Amino acid sequence: MSYFTHDFTDKIALHGVGKSRVVTYKVLFLPPRFETELPFETYPRLRVEGEIADVPVRGAWIPVGDGRRYFIVSPQVKAHTGLDVGDEAEMRFRMDDQDYVEVPRSLELALTANDAVSIQWDKLTPGKKRMFTNHVLSAKTAPTEQRRVDEAIAAISEGITLRDLQSRKRQ
Repeated sequence: MSYFTHDFTDKIALHGVGKSRVVTYKVLFLPPRFETELPFETYPRLRVEGEIADVPVRGAWIPVGDGRRYFIVSPQVKAHTGLDVGDEAEMRFRMDDQDYVEVPRSLELALTANDAVSIQWDKLTPGKKRMFTNHVLSAKTAPTEQRRVDEAIAAISEGITLRDLQSRKRQ
């Protein structure tokens, strides 16, 4: 038996998200046959780990209003495989720990250096933790990463979201 319990091959597609400002992602859509096999009633954004074209991936099946679900194909997949929109890609996956959060080392160090913030962090839901970690992980340079760690620590210590913190800075 394979480590991954589900697999399929499909074309990478472009999918736009948002109303006033559309953000476009490269995605794989979940074939309909998996809808009854996977626990989407319990986990509407089912977290999975797997491989796209043999490149390790971790993320969630995100619902679309028309009943479909998509998985974002990261830039790392294109960098390692050359695959792009319209290309066929094989995806193998299995359910992941639904509470899993990948915490960047820089954020982990900042949290352990401040007991009060660490306690607040532990009280956050996995989704809110992912919001902060994704903010840090998406930084492209070390200075930007450190600025985002500082922003995350400030927001967590005040019990507010990053959006609230950024809104306050603009005023």
